[in-house]
Amino acid sequence: MAEVMTKLYLDFDDGRSQLRDEDGIDYPDEKAARTEVLKVLSEIAKDAVPKSDQQVLTATVRNASGDTVYSAKVTVSGGWHKPRHP
Repeated sequence: MAEVMTKLYLDFDDGRSQLRDEDGIDYPDEKAARTEVLKVLSEIAKDAVPKSDQQVLTATVRNASGDTVYSAKVTVSGGWHKPRHP
């Protein structure tokens, strides 16, 4: 029996630019798309974090109807601290 595939769309936003998937990818299920989107999001975060102390990276998975079926967010908030005793 042939495996039924589901077309899903993976979108990414780094706070400055958005990448909206217009073509979609066939996945065996939504869990497979979740795994893929988290993998890609972690790669984006790895490259983005050294560039800024304040960063929010968002990824969403949409179905063919345009409904969001999964979303994930990575937030980095860093800052320097002055020592109390010089």
